[in-house]
Amino acid sequence: MRTKIYFLSDVHMGSQYHADSMAVERKLVRWLSSISAEAKAIYFLGDMFDYWFEYKYVVPRGFVRFLGQCAMMADDGVELHFLAGNHDPWMTDYFEKELGAQVHHTAIEFTDGNKRFRLSHGDSEYRCQKKRNDLIYRIFRNPILRKLYAAIHPRWTVGLAYGLSLHSRRKGLEKQTEGRVPHAYHNDYFDLENEWLVVQAKAYLEKHPEIDFFMFGHRHLLVDLALPEQKRILLLGDWIRYDSWAEWDGHTLSLCTLSDFDDVSESGRSAIAP
Repeated sequence: MRTKIYFLSDVHMGSQYHADSMAVERKLVRWLSSISAEAKAIYFLGDMFDYWFEYKYVVPRGFVRFLGQCAMMADDGVELHFLAGNHDPWMTDYFEKELGAQVHHTAIEFTDGNKRFRLSHGDSEYRCQKKRNDLIYRIFRNPILRKLYAAIHPRWTVGLAYGLSLHSRRKGLEKQTEGRVPHAYHNDYFDLENEWLVVQAKAYLEKHPEIDFFMFGHRHLLVDLALPEQKRILLLGDWIRYDSWAEWDGHTLSLCTLSDFDDVSESGRSAIAP
């Protein structure tokens, strides 16, 4: 019986940062297959791909295992939702037409049972932090610039996009190593209360007290923060270090990671207590 809703983000399939990107995709597909019988909906909260750009008649090479698994699950009645992230905001109608998925370019809210969820990749919240963030956000989503970019042959744009992504990740790790920023791969020292997504969620909650659970990707941090009145903020981690996701069974919300990459089963899950 399909009773569970799953949430994950930041797999970055195709990233040169992965030692073996194909192995990551296979691992993700095994996990999706393991939950397919109990999943009624899956929400992908952005940056599932390190780079995704849809032209009018073609889509990027690769990811066939993941897309095929999604198609089979959708055909079996699983509801699929893709939220655009800052690495894959250029989704148009491919996922809707080929997979039967729903694509969202802004934050979304929904209610299941008596709980209200608010989901966002997180880059839209970070655009408010700095003018540079806002400028990049606007450039990536500008329809005129998108058309101009699409006019360039993919042999140039794809390599450029992957190269810039790898450079950005390496720079972020350098800053993290120097102790200047919290980032994807260590949670042990950063100031959670001043994390921008936490600040933004709390500010939103003051005006929208009906929200019970906030979920974000983007920051590659694995966080389950309890708030008063049993409300929570979850940062979903990633599939670079954590292989993490959240699941909701109608009563309990759990933040989980894979403990056995070769055997994705009930015995291969470990729950992180809130």
